[in-house]
Amino acid sequence: MKILVAGASGFIGRHLVQALEGQHELTVLGRNRTLLQNCYPQNIKICTWESLSDLDARSYDVIINLCGNSIGALRWNDKIKRELIDSRVQTTTDLINWAIQQKARPHFYCANAIGIYGLQKNGDPRAFDEKSPIDLKHPQDFLSEISAHWQEALQPALDYGMDVTTTRFGVVLKKGEGMLKKLTPSYYFGLGSIIGDGKQIISWIHIDDLVSAFLFLLNNNKLTGAFNLTAPIPVSQAQFARTLAKAMHRPLLLKTPAFIIQKLFGEMGECLLLKGQRVVPKRLVEEGYQFRYPELSTALNHEFQ
Repeated sequence: MKILVAGASGFIGRHLVQALEGQHELTVLGRNRTLLQNCYPQNIKICTWESLSDLDARSYDVIINLCGNSIGALRWNDKIKRELIDSRVQTTTDLINWAIQQKARPHFYCANAIGIYGLQKNGDPRAFDEKSPIDLKHPQDFLSEISAHWQEALQPALDYGMDVTTTRFGVVLKKGEGMLKKLTPSYYFGLGSIIGDGKQIISWIHIDDLVSAFLFLLNNNKLTGAFNLTAPIPVSQAQFARTLAKAMHRPLLLKTPAFIIQKLFGEMGECLLLKGQRVVPKRLVEEGYQFRYPELSTALNHEFQ
């Protein structure tokens, strides 16, 4: 297949393109040509957003949009919030408009996040799957607001008749990347911590399973709609902390009170660190995908041992 990947220089994009390379004809799309050239060999075509209109949309079988500023890079304020939304919505809109203007109907795969289900109160036993109700018009928190805007941006593609598949990512695990990159230094020095009451749920997925699940969807291109890309066994933050400390052969001695997180990180800390969602990959499992790392201990042991 001929595939265009937007957001290819990010954590997930780099791993996905590496898996696709050699099997498909790839174009990677981004804002920084030099960065993309440093990431990818010459056999992969590179395009910047300014040159997108020069590409023939009708020649592509698949468009994959992974764009989006990092949700936890900077403390949230009104300006940062707008940038987080725009980095997702505008890229989606631009790609869809480009395809429609050229009368193209590629299969459109768009990232999203499990935040679309809304944050749960700690201790809530409910599990969200792809059929769980979502109120796009009245999001209950900023994470669900981002995801709702992102989801709504896909409507023109659906109206035009494109096949659309939405991948709702949980926390993606890979040593030296994403959340583990931030956590590893403190755990290495024995400063890992249970945060708040530790009951907030982390719905996670190992990068190998995320990439394999994406390939599974590409190879079964009749599968459209939403898919949760999370491991089948979510864990509490306390369980995550204990499992990570054990995998790294480090002690877990500390507890960080919720008020400190709220003081340091404000709303971002409340959403990302003190609350979570119990999300399961019901559709993936029903369609026959088999997880390589269904349990957190095996995923983290793979990374640190």
